[in-house]
Amino acid sequence: MMNRLSAHGWGVLVAIGLVAAAPPVASAQSDVAFPPEVYAGRRARLVAQLDAPIVVASEYMIRHGGEKKQEPNFFYLTGVESPYAVLMISPDGSGGVREQLFLPGHREFAGAQYSFQDDRLLGSAWNQLIRRLEPGQAAEAATGIRETYALDDFTEALRALARGSDDVYFAKETASLYAPPGLAAPQTVRQQLEASISDALGGRTLSDATPAIERMRVIKDAYEIDALRRAAEISADGLIEAMRRIEPGMNDLEVAGIMEWTWKAGGSPRPAFPPIVASGTDAVSLFTIRSENYNSVNRVMQDGDFVFIDYGAAEWAMYGSDVCRTFPVSGRFTPEQKRIYEIVLEAQEAAIAQVRPGNTILDVIRAAAQVYQDHGLEGNEDIDSMGAENVWGLMPSPTHYLTQGKGLTQYTAVAGLGVRDIGHHVGLEATDGRDYTTPLEPGMVFTVEPKLYAPEMDIAIMIEDVILVTEDGFENLSGKAPRTVEDIERIMSGR
Repeated sequence: MMNRLSAHGWGVLVAIGLVAAAPPVASAQSDVAFPPEVYAGRRARLVAQLDAPIVVASEYMIRHGGEKKQEPNFFYLTGVESPYAVLMISPDGSGGVREQLFLPGHREFAGAQYSFQDDRLLGSAWNQLIRRLEPGQAAEAATGIRETYALDDFTEALRALARGSDDVYFAKETASLYAPPGLAAPQTVRQQLEASISDALGGRTLSDATPAIERMRVIKDAYEIDALRRAAEISADGLIEAMRRIEPGMNDLEVAGIMEWTWKAGGSPRPAFPPIVASGTDAVSLFTIRSENYNSVNRVMQDGDFVFIDYGAAEWAMYGSDVCRTFPVSGRFTPEQKRIYEIVLEAQEAAIAQVRPGNTILDVIRAAAQVYQDHGLEGNEDIDSMGAENVWGLMPSPTHYLTQGKGLTQYTAVAGLGVRDIGHHVGLEATDGRDYTTPLEPGMVFTVEPKLYAPEMDIAIMIEDVILVTEDGFENLSGKAPRTVEDIERIMSGR
């Protein structure tokens, strides 16, 4: 049986038209998947584009304790949650697509807390798999994929398919892990699988399917938009509840708990990313640095503090959200806090006003950077005059995007490279990538999140919303969360 939240979640999914009804548990590909034809259409478009065999592996997810979710590219193409599954698709020679799904056998990799010296225990009520698929008619009916096989059959099927193809694609994981000098870099499970597939094909170099899949993921369909809209609404509910209940003397971690309780009461099973709640001086240090510590969210808020909450991020049907609000713990902005906050809000509104088909993300970034320059903040970026201890963080940077006339730079938070711009795409991952190479199109969903860090005032401000590009402009999916000084103070006055 589904618990209360799962049942509520299905009710909302049915209400917004994502599914017709809850499928039988034994044959469901996932309780959050869209109709099978949605995934079939995506697979067909990918094969038409690459015109070669394509292998996409799922997340390992074996005895992971619920900490992981399915690999997003695999889920995007299948809607399948089963662990360690492999999808192989290719042209069928007559203008169509051959689809093969390789699945674990019955109970393969399944965890157990009892020894099974007596095989009859395998049939006990408390030892049954829930929604995992296994090869056969039920999996074929649930997924719409006509060929399902055991994982053990994958290598031979791959070799047979590759013999007639000049090229073979694999959905690669390109991030490199660090190793001390003189040691080989460690590999992820997917990187190891890629190497094994290459060996099985006689050392053949595999082409990378990941860029093509991720380009497809940039444009959201109606099902995805409904899920993203619901995730943003629940996220906004959490931020509103935080505004209503926050007070001096409360720990930042308590605020994170208040929001997460709100999301789960609304049917969201998990957050889109770990807590980012920081007050006062803690907010000025970037969360990427603070996250190195076990107690990364742990400060007692004081009267007069600003609290920085980038944890307004619930998931819905595996689609994420990313919303941030900054507001005074006391419930009232000081004149200086209000002045700085309203500059950031002005920058965000100027940026969002540039969101429409045909414009580019660079137009959006420059509009926000121009506001910072118009308010004379550009000089605060000058390390030589300000000093490293006092230099401000302005994101997007007017010095970079306006004064120097530069465009986008390659950005990676992991390597600390590039100049931070103004946001990122949102989808199956809270940070779905930064494909800013093409003009904006209807169906794109990305964040607009200008920031300002003023160390000497212990002020860190970010206002972040999830924006959908529509046919004639934009929709703020997270607009339910208050943004203006007046609206925030009004909600907090009722505490």
